[in-house]
Amino acid sequence: MFDRISIRYKLIVLLGLSAALALLISSVITIYSIYLSESRASLRVLHQLTDVISENMRAALAFGDAQSASTMLASLRADAHVRLALVSDEAGQPLAEYRALGLPGALGDRLLADVQARMQDSADVLRRPGGSVEQTDNDFMGVLRPVFFEGAPIGVLAVVSDTGVMWAKIRELVLLQVATSVVTLVLLLFLSVKLQSLFTRPIMELVEAMEDVAQTKNYRAVLAAARRDEFGTLHGGFNAMLAEIRERDDLLSRLATTDALTGLANRRHAMDALQTMLARAQRKGDPVGIIMLDIDAFKAVNDRYGHPAGDRVIQEVARVLQANAREYDVVARLGGEEFLVACDGGTQEATVTMAERIRTGVEACRIQDSADTSLHVTVSLGVHSAVPQCAQEDIEQMIRAADQALYRAKEAGRNRYVVA
Repeated sequence: MFDRISIRYKLIVLLGLSAALALLISSVITIYSIYLSESRASLRVLHQLTDVISENMRAALAFGDAQSASTMLASLRADAHVRLALVSDEAGQPLAEYRALGLPGALGDRLLADVQARMQDSADVLRRPGGSVEQTDNDFMGVLRPVFFEGAPIGVLAVVSDTGVMWAKIRELVLLQVATSVVTLVLLLFLSVKLQSLFTRPIMELVEAMEDVAQTKNYRAVLAAARRDEFGTLHGGFNAMLAEIRERDDLLSRLATTDALTGLANRRHAMDALQTMLARAQRKGDPVGIIMLDIDAFKAVNDRYGHPAGDRVIQEVARVLQANAREYDVVARLGGEEFLVACDGGTQEATVTMAERIRTGVEACRIQDSADTSLHVTVSLGVHSAVPQCAQEDIEQMIRAADQALYRAKEAGRNRYVVA
């Protein structure tokens, strides 16, 4: 299904997922860092608290004064988060303990047992100057600190606090981090929607151009290739491909519609153009003039001077025809030495005038065959002009009439025109 989604949406999804993954990783790292920082800060507070109490607890431990020890531990009521405190003598026997009001008996007993077990397990550490033991879980944290008098350990002080303050700060910071991440993700998605067009616009332009070319076959479309990145190379390659197709089509069109020797329209193209001209003239009621012409004694030219010379003669006659025809007339080589000129809007007078210009133009030509030899040829022409009534039928009739007039011009002595 993902392969059916547009590339612009794929890019938005990719950018969004990348941003979400990056924010998730950074949030996890940040939250873990917050946890470590807050737990250390809470333990640091407990260390400071045990430092103060242990200094005051020396005399009570030294004289085994349980009443004084209990009084000093009772001062911990000022801190609502301290749940349990215990002072043990050098032998590990409890001297005094403190339990916070509201602490369930079973929970208090469990905490007390955990503290005593930790004291026994860490006895060696708690006999060294500066030694201390920390314990932390989800709900409680504690610090065990030895009490020294004149350089000798005389007991151990343990203070256990709940983690309510730590988790409250962590929740605040986590909520802030989550809110920041959500806002950042929304902004990144918004920027992704806006910025994806920078990457997808060139691709979409190329896709649209390809679809347009496929539908319209218009190979003259050109994409802007001003970019200097890979998209510019892609657009340039697409334009180069279209240019090659245009050149190929132009070549095929020329081969299909023009005579290779003269560059004039060939018979097929001439008939199509003449049909269009007659249909237009029929709608407007305008006349069309037809001139059929043939090079006189052309076979003798080929026999005497060779086919290359005959080709030059045909090319020169074609040049005269193009020079005398108008831009919108049809000039064609029908085959061999036979030519056709169709005059759009050609009255009989105008068509006769053009035929005479063509005849005199050819007659005046001197076609160079070699350095000291030039050829002189003439043409015979048949002229016909009429207002077409039915384009398809009139093409055959008008060409037949002009062709019959051409043969009469040849029979009359050549180098002349005859009107049908």
